[in-house]
Amino acid sequence: MRRGYKWVDRELARMDPDTDWERMISLYVGHRVPEFALAMMVYPGTMRMMQPGFGSATLAHTGKLERRPRRRFEDGNEFLMAWMVDGLSSAAGRKAADRLNRIHLAISRGTPHLPGNFDDVDDFVYPLVLLATSADRLETSLGLPGTSESMKTAWHHWAQALFRLLERESGPLADEAFPEDWDAMTEFASKFESRPYEATESGHRVATAMMEFFAERWFPVPLRAFGRDLTRYLAGERVCRLHRIGWLSPRRERAVRAFLKSALLARRLLPDYRRPLPERLRRTRRGPSATSPSPG
Repeated sequence: MRRGYKWVDRELARMDPDTDWERMISLYVGHRVPEFALAMMVYPGTMRMMQPGFGSATLAHTGKLERRPRRRFEDGNEFLMAWMVDGLSSAAGRKAADRLNRIHLAISRGTPHLPGNFDDVDDFVYPLVLLATSADRLETSLGLPGTSESMKTAWHHWAQALFRLLERESGPLADEAFPEDWDAMTEFASKFESRPYEATESGHRVATAMMEFFAERWFPVPLRAFGRDLTRYLAGERVCRLHRIGWLSPRRERAVRAFLKSALLARRLLPDYRRPLPERLRRTRRGPSATSPSPG
């Protein structure tokens, strides 16, 4: 395959999102997404996912985000790379889904004082919807074009297919309802996020740990405050106030928006990555410093 400078769009344009969606997601994530963008999705996204109080209680119970945040990030990346880059039909993709199901069941059995943590269907739908739509949400909020129609279709197929592989505490999700298309996913996310949630101490503690790790992992000491502001912005004002981690002043919010818009515009001009994202993640993981990932 002759790749050249910007080759992913050419390949995507040849594909049918209703039949080639798995390959489309693999190409896009594998050769377009920088590690920093993955981190911007995972940590603020997790803060959104734990708006229901039992979600943060479960994360606090495992303690991994507070005691070993880098390991938590790397473990999460392994799941995402298996599902997004290797593909859901691959042995790695199905193995990762089976592994997550076993982890959820083990935690559920080990936390009888936290009933129902892995049984509400909506709490499985929302993380998948968030993974599929977060990039479009961010880009359009900054006045950028957002996700193409064909990629919206591909992302919906991906999220729905992964949903069918997962199991809740009371059984498989294969026969449960999932939003029928992209618009239904965005509507679901809006309704989920507008529900009334109660602040919890575990939510505050875990959100603080995630915000601090993101800032320390990606920003040198003089810019750590900006890193925390970036995490807050990506999580959203409502989520930040729920977890009591503060919100941005208008001036700081403008600075974050300017940074994000510049970074996204620059990414559009840069060449597509030669090395796939899983390889870039492995190189960073083996690197001597957690604060200086190697370029793609």
